[in-house]
Amino acid sequence: MTITTGHFRLFAIVCGLLVFAAASYRVWQLSTQPVGDTWTPAIYAPGLEATADKLEVLVSGVPLAKAVAEQQLSMATNGNMVAVKGSDIRIRLNNESAIRAASVSAMLGYAALAGGGFVLLVIGLLTPMIGAFRQHGLIDLHLTT
Repeated sequence: MTITTGHFRLFAIVCGLLVFAAASYRVWQLSTQPVGDTWTPAIYAPGLEATADKLEVLVSGVPLAKAVAEQQLSMATNGNMVAVKGSDIRIRLNNESAIRAASVSAMLGYAALAGGGFVLLVIGLLTPMIGAFRQHGLIDLHLTT
C-alpha cells in the first residue's frame, strides 16, 4: 500500500492538529489545576524530633524543643494544667512545591508531544511548497563497476 502525496498531506494535517491540540490541552490542564490539600496529613505528620534538622519553632524566643524539655509549656485538659510532652507535638508541612514539581515530568512529555504534533501539522501544511523545491527532470547517474 502506498501513500500518495495527497493522502500524506491529509494525514499530516489531521493527525498533527489532533495530537497538537490534545497535548496542548493536557499541558494547560496540568499547569492550571489547583493542587488541593498541600499540607502533610495529620496522621503522617512527623514529630518535633524528626524535623529538628529542618525547622525550629520559637515560643517567646525560646526553641520549642528546649521549652518542652524544661516543661515550660502547659496545656489545660479537663480543667487541669498538664505539661506538654514532646510526643504531643506534631509538625504539618506545606508540600505544595513538591506536588507541583512532581507534575513537571508529565508536562514536559506532553509539551514534547505537542511539539511533534505541531511539526507534523506544519509539514502537512507546507507539503506543496516543499514539493516545489524538488527539481523535476534531473537525470540520475548510475555508475556501473
